[in-house]
Amino acid sequence: MEKGHEPFFFLFIINCCLFLQRACKISGFRRFLRKTNDMKLRIIGLLAFVLLSACGKTEAQRQKDEVDTYMAGLLEGKYESQLEMKLFDPAQIPNLLSYANDEREVHPPANPLSSYLSVSSLGMYALWMIEGIRVAEVDSEKTKVFMGYPSLNPLLFDEQTSGRVYYGTEAYPATQRKAADAYRAWWNSGEFSNIKAKNPLDGSSLSW
Repeated sequence: MEKGHEPFFFLFIINCCLFLQRACKISGFRRFLRKTNDMKLRIIGLLAFVLLSACGKTEAQRQKDEVDTYMAGLLEGKYESQLEMKLFDPAQIPNLLSYANDEREVHPPANPLSSYLSVSSLGMYALWMIEGIRVAEVDSEKTKVFMGYPSLNPLLFDEQTSGRVYYGTEAYPATQRKAADAYRAWWNSGEFSNIKAKNPLDGSSLSW
């Protein structure tokens, strides 16, 4: 913000607050506009409403587009030589969850500490990326050692079968759906700051 503009900015904020305070006392935004006779307040309020709404939509769309672009790149094999895992913002977890049941094959970036040739479904990798976001918030040191990856590979271990569930096996689709359901339930259980320390797979037979 340029010097000298601060008073105008704060005046704008105060007017917006006054507008919201008065609008909240009346049921319905349109009803408020009909009732108020303060034209200045009307104009400032409308501008604030439009600008804030536009900014919110733009940011939400930007976050979605970023995830969609990356996932499309995974399908095209663009990131196989990428060393570090792409870490999205916690706010983008819903965008990643929208891919959780996608069974299309991808060859995503592999953890350089692992000798496993990474192959996964797009949905399973999306879940692994969500786990990467969670682990980065909870254990930053582990994230640094693993170069952003939450574990060695995007493979789930199932205690019921005592083994890793590999892509292409009969058990893989059901395992992916089970993990997807667990992560959705975890995400919908509260604010990220309150649930980030909880392992979404707790209570299931699965682990990374």
